[in-house]
Amino acid sequence: MSLASSLVVVAVTVGIVVAGALILGFVLLVRRGRGDTTARGVTVDDRDTRARVALVRLDDEVQEAADELAFAVAQFGEERSRALSDALTAARLSLAESFALQQKLDDATPDTATQQREWRARILSRCETASSTLARERRQLDDARRLERRAPDEIDRLTAELEAIEGRVGEADRALARLVESFAPAAVAPVVTKPHEARTRLSDARARLEDARARADAGGASSISGAVADAERMLRAADRAVSEVHELDASLARSTEHLATVLAEAPAMITSASTVRDSPPDPETGARVGEAVIALESVLARDPRSTRRDPDAATADLESALAELDAAVSRARSEQQRLDHARAALAGALLTARSQIATTAAYIGHRRGTVGGEARTRLAEAERLLSIAEAEADPVVALDTARSSATYSRDADALARYDLGR
Repeated sequence: MSLASSLVVVAVTVGIVVAGALILGFVLLVRRGRGDTTARGVTVDDRDTRARVALVRLDDEVQEAADELAFAVAQFGEERSRALSDALTAARLSLAESFALQQKLDDATPDTATQQREWRARILSRCETASSTLARERRQLDDARRLERRAPDEIDRLTAELEAIEGRVGEADRALARLVESFAPAAVAPVVTKPHEARTRLSDARARLEDARARADAGGASSISGAVADAERMLRAADRAVSEVHELDASLARSTEHLATVLAEAPAMITSASTVRDSPPDPETGARVGEAVIALESVLARDPRSTRRDPDAATADLESALAELDAAVSRARSEQQRLDHARAALAGALLTARSQIATTAAYIGHRRGTVGGEARTRLAEAERLLSIAEAEADPVVALDTARSSATYSRDADALARYDLGR
């Protein structure tokens, strides 16, 4: 190849390389202009925009919350405004950290893609959390202001509720007296102090309502929403204490009815179990049924319906004894069914064993010169097992033995035929 030709080839190659580099650079430039896209379709520019917007929004919200805190302290006092104050302190810390991270993103020092992604995520997370907390606490204060405006109506409503609950406390006293007279102390123990507890809560609620009314009459110069809210909580507690007395009264009434139903079932259970006990499938099963009958009779002897008993505890004892008796009777009946099935199958099993032995014995008897000792041994074992089965009193054991006898005789027949064929 001539020198001129070589130069041409080199020039063309260099041109292709340069063109490829220019195309690659153009593609990268376009992608950077559009923003890199993550796997979820969110670009770097999108994350940056969201983080900057959240940062600006939080900065504004912190200033608004600071202004509102000053009004809240003047209106409600420092204690009622503490939640907003704490949220504002935390928001300022989050804001300072977020501004520091944004400065790192904006300065001239190059950052890695991982750093940029993590810092933007932290800015967004801190700002959104702080904004949410501030919004919640400001809503709480708004609720308190609304309550402040309608406080007179709320005071009247709660006063009426207080008087209604006071009437229910009297009913609870009478219900508790009936319970104490009719049931064991353990059954009534959960509610013995409830009327007193309700009266204490009502007294506290009345004091708070009177305080709130006095503040309202004074022109709302100080917060009354806290007193109203406290009074409402106390009324709810008093109402709950009264309700617990009435609920226990109803519950014990249901328990007493259920106890009567269970008691009505006991005599029939004892009669049925006594029949099984007196005619058991075996002595051991009969003894178990007898023990369960005695245990149930012992529970009944304590008279579960007597005055000042605990119907729930009495029902639990009674149902436990009934369950034990039912289990013992079920086992006895299951055992009886097993014996009955065995007796029904035993006659056929004995007939099969006798027939098989007779057939095999006849076959071997006519070929004694050719049948070996193994077949004869099996036949002897079959005959022995048949004798045991015929004498066995337990039908289950007799059935298993008779079936084993038939198996041995069949084995003897097979061995005899094998000897004959050799």
